[in-house]
Amino acid sequence: MSLNHLCTQMPAQDRAQADMLAVQENSYNGHQVTAGFTGPPRGAIPVKKMWRNGRTLRVKILNGSSKVRSKIQQYANAWTPYMNLKLEFVPSGQAEIRVTIDVSNASWSYVGTDALAADPNSQTMNFGWLTDNTSEIEFSRVITHEFGHALGCIHEHQSPAADIPWDKPAVYAYYQKTQDWTEAQVDQNIFEHFNDSTTQFSAFDPRSIILYAIPASLTTNRLSVGWNTELSATDQSFISSAYPATIAADVAYFNTMEVRPWDKPAKEAMKSQHLAGTGDAAPTLALGLNCLDVGNNANLRVNAFADNVSASSADVHIDTWADTTLYAAAVTWFTVPAGNSDFQTGSFCTEDDHAWDHPQQKTARQITFTRPYAAPPKVIVWLCRLDLDRSTNYRVTATGTDVTTTGFTLHLDTWADTKLYSATASWIAYPANRANITSGTYSITDVRPWDKPQSVNAGRIQFPSGCFQDGHTPQVFHAFNSLDVDRKANVRVKLGADNVGKDGFDWHIDSWADTVLYSAGVSYIAV
Repeated sequence: MSLNHLCTQMPAQDRAQADMLAVQENSYNGHQVTAGFTGPPRGAIPVKKMWRNGRTLRVKILNGSSKVRSKIQQYANAWTPYMNLKLEFVPSGQAEIRVTIDVSNASWSYVGTDALAADPNSQTMNFGWLTDNTSEIEFSRVITHEFGHALGCIHEHQSPAADIPWDKPAVYAYYQKTQDWTEAQVDQNIFEHFNDSTTQFSAFDPRSIILYAIPASLTTNRLSVGWNTELSATDQSFISSAYPATIAADVAYFNTMEVRPWDKPAKEAMKSQHLAGTGDAAPTLALGLNCLDVGNNANLRVNAFADNVSASSADVHIDTWADTTLYAAAVTWFTVPAGNSDFQTGSFCTEDDHAWDHPQQKTARQITFTRPYAAPPKVIVWLCRLDLDRSTNYRVTATGTDVTTTGFTLHLDTWADTKLYSATASWIAYPANRANITSGTYSITDVRPWDKPQSVNAGRIQFPSGCFQDGHTPQVFHAFNSLDVDRKANVRVKLGADNVGKDGFDWHIDSWADTVLYSAGVSYIAV
């Protein structure tokens, strides 16, 4: 069988554009579960590449015989019974997936939404050895494999769950001889694993259609895997979980990459957001930051806020000012309809207490509820605005204490030698006995000491027993309540939540590139 599959074809210079288009296509790509190598170029914010669930992908085959075209359509559709995407084969016009057939002996595909960044007049997938004489098994193997990539699937041997004992010198020699690959190409297509907290993946599956064959001569224990020619049971279940029959509710989320690529930093970014189910009057919004990618060449300055709020829409902003370089940032918000008597929201800025140019380590404000509660409510706080000096580590924390029926104390603090010029926290309060809702906090220090920094940090939140009923998957809103990041590199940190169910969710707090993340804390609310 032919072998030459180079299935990650996105040129490095197009990476930022591809990331922006991925987030525009599917907002979950930016925050819920993300995909990317541990050290992408320049520390580009890693994003997932999955299509918007429920959509139709147009496929245009640009050349080839009638038989080969028919086989491409047949085996591409091997995936469709197991996913909530449709493939529509079109003879002309625009198409997300564009297929060519040649005799180059190279078959490849862009992965998922990377295809959106390709020249619209060029192919996004190629088959380099299919002819009318190709065997049925080979048609099945190569076409199903490449369309798996087009749907967003990574190579199985690069899964975080893969633990293949490669004989690296033998692997380099083998692929140089058989495919004329450089060591860099072998690293990219064979050895590099996707990050275990930023990749949606299953347990390693030696039967997966997305796995390369592994000759025994390439492993230290003589492990071998033959060519797989059809979808495995795990392939089927995985693609079903990636594109489930039930379409998740739109997330309250804005990432600056929805309006510009991360490598085009700007002072302002805005999204006009439709608001559903808020009634006839303007609601209130509590906002919190949940992703930051900010240069360390100047102070850390970022401000997330909403204005022009009406019953049906709001303009959500993420801005910076002065000489700060804001590559990317993201914000979530919790919407409270007008007249809702259970929820109350507000915000407090340190500049309400003292001027920004008179920084102090601790600031507290007594918050008084507009309407008293019958019993002390639950209160969560999110950071939504920061102004921290670049000469020391970036340290800030927002907490709510001494909660009573009439109010609570909101603290915005720093420690050690950090200069906190300004910070703003938003807050949400609701009755502690309200059904079908829960909230809380989690932190990197729940799973490791702060002085043992690492990029990947994960844990699990268990909801109170019986909080949510069978059949209800809650929506999780989460944002930072604290940060502790070293000043020597850019501030790069983002949140993720996956495996959300009635019993809880898995959380991720990650950094990338050379950022040293000592700790970060998060407040969440699940409804």
